[in-house]
Amino acid sequence: MLRLCNNYSTLTATAFIMRNLDCPDRWLKFGWFNLQPGECRDIYSGCASAVNRFWYFHAEAIDGSFWAGQFEYCVQDPAFQWCLNRCDPGGYIAGFRELDVNSFCNFTLTLSA
Repeated sequence: MLRLCNNYSTLTATAFIMRNLDCPDRWLKFGWFNLQPGECRDIYSGCASAVNRFWYFHAEAIDGSFWAGQFEYCVQDPAFQWCLNRCDPGGYIAGFRELDVNSFCNFTLTLSA
């Protein structure tokens, strides 16, 4: 299971990239998971490491803070679920950060300051 928790002081919105063999490029990106401060949500109910050791995420807070990385892919507002290289009109580039779940089936990503 992959779980997301918001320990930040404002609302956050998070998108993920996970391995998915149904996509031609073998990766699926999806978002947004909106969480209030103190809220947690299950993102994936299966064994996280069985999907892939590495997941990717991009998160934004309403105060302008963000959690981003060097892996840039197209996303959109509102919610989306696309194979990795898809970008529809109105999409924009967001930097994703690598998340190493190692060999853990259950992993919690906590957003904090």
